[in-house]
Amino acid sequence: MTAAVPETGTLTGRQARLAAALEEWPNRTVRLEDLWRLAAQADPASVGRAEQRAVLAEDLRTLAAAGLLSSSQAQDRTARPWLPRQVTLPAPDATPTAAAMARAKVWRPELAWAATARLTVSQVHRLACVNDWLRDRSRDTDRVPLRERSLEIFGHEKTLDRLLGTGLFGPDRLTLALLRTFRAHPPLPAVHTGPGGVLLVVENSDTFTTLLECVRREPFGIGWVAWGAGGAFEASVRTVPELHPAADEVRYFGDLDFDGLRIPAAAARISDLEQLPPVRPALRLYRQLLNSGAEQTAGRSVEVAAAADLTRWLAGPDEAGTDVADRVAALLASGCRMPQEAVGVRALTGAGWAGC
Repeated sequence: MTAAVPETGTLTGRQARLAAALEEWPNRTVRLEDLWRLAAQADPASVGRAEQRAVLAEDLRTLAAAGLLSSSQAQDRTARPWLPRQVTLPAPDATPTAAAMARAKVWRPELAWAATARLTVSQVHRLACVNDWLRDRSRDTDRVPLRERSLEIFGHEKTLDRLLGTGLFGPDRLTLALLRTFRAHPPLPAVHTGPGGVLLVVENSDTFTTLLECVRREPFGIGWVAWGAGGAFEASVRTVPELHPAADEVRYFGDLDFDGLRIPAAAARISDLEQLPPVRPALRLYRQLLNSGAEQTAGRSVEVAAAADLTRWLAGPDEAGTDVADRVAALLASGCRMPQEAVGVRALTGAGWAGC
């Protein structure tokens, strides 16, 4: 299902959809093969038609004239009209094109603020989808989980996830109540091991099994052990207050790579914003991992500035983990990673296990 956007401002509906898709592209450079895929998503009916290439060329010229992209000088000349081999996108920002689109739209009272707000093309496109949904469904009374509503409104189940942290949501703007939806949090698979206010969350299942046995043998104040299930912990962290008996603090242990650090850092931000038990690094375990010598080549290196930002969570608010953060930042910048499985049964036997 693809949410439709009528002709608005200086862009047709098809061009507005393509502009919105480009604005959400993860890189600032988009190759021609990716342009073809995005164009097909913006206008599925054009796929396979004789004029498909001419339509894409026209749309790229229009978007370039609107300041929404710049085309490379290198051209694909395999057919007429010629097409750029890639385009470069500016940083997402409010533009005159987006303002014209917003002024041209007839907004429902709930979205009247959109006509004068500083918006990007993608944001106008998303709000137009909400506007149409409100027109058709505002009298309904159903209340459904976030991703079901996202699929219904936008044609993609994760669009609302991406929008929640943007300026489109807030007082007198979009709210979950307006969209009659709520965030359904996956349960956190946790095992109660005994007295102790610390919840130890482990990213991967095998290391979870190993550490669960360690805690049962000697708890060191750990009362719960949970499997983070990778990226699921960013959502399941919200269910920590449902544990009984309660956990006062979360200690997290995961891989030393991009995602292994991004996940707990995101969970920590959520915990701080929603006043949940704080998510802190299991520094003792991370030091054991760093000392294991189990370096692997990662798929990519992380820029020095990005690595420093990513590892800030490891230092902690009291900077007790500064030594760990510095070592991990250097590891990531060198293009390496370390899997948490290196802190396994042998490493944790006897005196090797001293808590988290």
